[in-house]
Amino acid sequence: MTPPELVPAVVAVVTDDEGRVCLVQDTKRDRWLLPMGRVEPGESVTDAVRREVREEAGLVVAPDVELTGVYTDPATQLFDTSDGPMQYLAHVFRCAWVDGDPEPDGDETTAVDFFEPGEYPTDLHPSDDWIAHARHGDGVEVT
Repeated sequence: MTPPELVPAVVAVVTDDEGRVCLVQDTKRDRWLLPMGRVEPGESVTDAVRREVREEAGLVVAPDVELTGVYTDPATQLFDTSDGPMQYLAHVFRCAWVDGDPEPDGDETTAVDFFEPGEYPTDLHPSDDWIAHARHGDGVEVT
C-alpha cells in the first residue's frame, strides 16, 4: 500500500460582527464546510487562508488571522484522490470578516451563509470541535 502524501492545507473559521460562522456549500460533496484548501507552492499558510476565503466565499478577512489548531488525524484528514491517498496537515485559523459580499465561486462552492453557533447544517464536515476551539479556545490545539 502506498503511504499517503502529507499535504499542507488551511481552514478558516470566519466570524461576522454577531459571532456567526461562515460556511460554504461544497460543489463536489454537496455538503457544508468551512472555507478550506491546499497551500500553494511558495505561499505562506496565512496568505493561503486569506486567499481561500476570498475564492470560496467572496469575503475579505482581517490581515491578523490567528492560528488555533493543527490537525492531521487520519479519521478526518485522510482522503483517496485521483492522485492517490492524501493526508491533510490542516492549519485552522480564526478570521474576522471585514469586507466583501458573501458570494460562492460557482466552481468549488454553490452557497455561502453565516450560521449561529450550534445551528450548523446536519451535513457539516466533521469540524465542530475545530469551530468551538477557534471561537473559545486558548492557544493552539494539535492533533
